[in-house]
Amino acid sequence: MDPEETRKPVLDALNRFYAPMPADDLVMVLALATGVEHDEEALTALAAADRAEFSAGAERPVWICPALEYSGGEASDEFLTRSDWPMRARVVRGVLSESQELWLLKQFVSLKWSGEYPPSRHLDRLHERIVDLSIHVPRERLAEKKADRGGRYDLLELWWEIAEDRHGELVRQERIAQAGVIGELERLPLPERFFGAGRYCRRDP
Repeated sequence: MDPEETRKPVLDALNRFYAPMPADDLVMVLALATGVEHDEEALTALAAADRAEFSAGAERPVWICPALEYSGGEASDEFLTRSDWPMRARVVRGVLSESQELWLLKQFVSLKWSGEYPPSRHLDRLHERIVDLSIHVPRERLAEKKADRGGRYDLLELWWEIAEDRHGELVRQERIAQAGVIGELERLPLPERFFGAGRYCRRDP
């Protein structure tokens, strides 16, 4: 497949979910949202090609970039992001934070609600990811929600509602705690801000 035909769906998927995403999750999302099969190696190669093109002086309105580590801004190639996102949306600490995973829980539940999908390994993975991410839903809040509904409820709807509330609480706390570090990362030279501190890119900031 032409890399240019793949870039737009990848960028669109990243923008829809607005969180650092590993390639295997992107493969699932693209298959369910577009019906087109990709593989992890192709997406990883696409990100590497964007970095190479940037280094060679090419111009694009947005680049596929790695996430950046909270401490030091090194590239975290396990996760893909977009260069036009604010820094706070591109940062990880080795893995996704609780707030980021709650955000993805919301987005994956919304993806499941957005269409009728035929049985596939991607749909199975979506179900698995939703269940995995639901670990961040406090059990006491879930019990309260169930009691409020009088025993008649959609579990996915309850997970979404609690994730919405809990995500907002955590993000407010994180933005205060991380303000200094995010400010330092935003002051990195442009190549490092996009592709990671310590990486050589020929383009001048």
